[in-house]
Amino acid sequence: MKRLHLSLQIKFLLSIILIIVPVLGIIFTWTGIQNEQQAKEQVLTQARVLSRQVILTRQWITDCGGIMVPLESKGAQNTTCFIDDRLHTSRGWYQRFTPAMVTRKLSQYSLNQDLYGFRLASLTPLNPENTPDSFEQKALNNFTQQKLDELFRFEKRDGKHYFHYIVPLYMEKGCLNCHKTTKESPNAVRGGLSIFLPIDQMSLSIKNNHLKLAVYGTSLILLTIFTLFILMRRVVIKPLHELEKMTSEIGRGNLDARVHINTGDEFEKLGLAFNHMALRLSKGREFLEEKIAQATRELSEANQELKTLDQLKSDFLANMSHELRSPLTVIRGGIDYLNRKIKIEDNRNYLNIIDKNLTRLIHLVSDMFDFTKIEAKKIDWSFEHENLTLLIYEVTEIIRPLAIEKKIELIYEKPGDIIVEFDLERIEQVLVNLIENAIKFSDHKTIIRINVQQDSESVTVSIKDQGIGIPEKNIESIFDKFSTAPSGRDGKTEGTGLGLAICKAIVEAHGGKIWAESISGVSSTFYFTLPKKRS
Repeated sequence: MKRLHLSLQIKFLLSIILIIVPVLGIIFTWTGIQNEQQAKEQVLTQARVLSRQVILTRQWITDCGGIMVPLESKGAQNTTCFIDDRLHTSRGWYQRFTPAMVTRKLSQYSLNQDLYGFRLASLTPLNPENTPDSFEQKALNNFTQQKLDELFRFEKRDGKHYFHYIVPLYMEKGCLNCHKTTKESPNAVRGGLSIFLPIDQMSLSIKNNHLKLAVYGTSLILLTIFTLFILMRRVVIKPLHELEKMTSEIGRGNLDARVHINTGDEFEKLGLAFNHMALRLSKGREFLEEKIAQATRELSEANQELKTLDQLKSDFLANMSHELRSPLTVIRGGIDYLNRKIKIEDNRNYLNIIDKNLTRLIHLVSDMFDFTKIEAKKIDWSFEHENLTLLIYEVTEIIRPLAIEKKIELIYEKPGDIIVEFDLERIEQVLVNLIENAIKFSDHKTIIRINVQQDSESVTVSIKDQGIGIPEKNIESIFDKFSTAPSGRDGKTEGTGLGLAICKAIVEAHGGKIWAESISGVSSTFYFTLPKKRS
């Protein structure tokens, strides 16, 4: 899964949002809920006060036995009287108004003012207008059965929203004067007083308050986030950017870079520590540069001395190799003369020992002479287009008698002609050296395979033996000069370590490559490649 990389200020901004938004959101939501609940409590309190006032008014009228109202008065008009209780005075006719009649008239007055409304509800009404609706009937049953003191709900009537509040009305002794036919006992629930308070204005006010809270809350959240973000950028991000910038400068090698942080806190201390570190690095670099310059001078002088010594060594070896060839040639002629003259067997055995060691010495001197010439780049190359497969065949036939002595079979399946541009004498020297080594390090009665493969640009020759193999630790170093590896299963080493080094120098001078692969104790395979045409 790919990891998401965010900058520190983005992470800090997200952290602020994840903390501030939920916290302030909860606070403002809770405030809105509390405001709404408070508004409902206010409506409920208003309904309780109003109901209590109406009940007290009814109680006063009941205690007074009703009130006498002039029939011609404005307040008595359009009033239905179920009990015809009139009184004639010098001022005219008066009708007694019962508590129910007064309650109804007060409700009419309040409705005309669009303030509130209230009505009486009874399970056994004398006036059909007092027949309860479903909510009132449920409330009256609860008042009777569960002894509740009040019940309310929010409802909608005629497209308007109301708070419907109802409290029980109890039968009092004064009420029995009018309700003679009822069977209720005093203090029994006679009915209920329903109060209707319009709450459209309250709902609108709550919505406005919610909207204001949302606007104020959003503004406060944004302002808080913006303020914290600006403070974070100034107090944290800016010093970090300064440190990051100067760290990059030091990383590019500019040890004179310094930070300037004036925050008076830990960042300023960190900046001072950073500058101190940069100063120490700068002094350390100057000290190291002096040491490196001194070491470079000493190394240059030592290298020059080594080159001089190496040149002297090469000249010495070249001169010695050249000077040694003449006496060795004379000794070779003397041994050949003695071989023809001496007939005694013991003496001839001594001559054979001398002859073998002389051969090794001549080979060593020849190798030293060739290597010093190649190393000194004084060798004369003769690059011609020659048939490489024919050369390999001729070398194989020349060396075959040496293989027959160890009962080793040389297998070379000569392919078609392959024309390569190379120095015939030097490549012949490489082939002779590699094949002789293969015979030398192979066990008796084994097989040596010689193969040639080509492509459009180069030729690869491989020589695989069946012998002791090459230890893994020596596989890379056997081509170095004077490097030797075990040449027998007893672990002993032979040779001067120049043969493979000469082969490597010759092959690389042709633009090719030489290497070896080995399975220890089983076999070794030597490869070398030659470009078909020199660049």
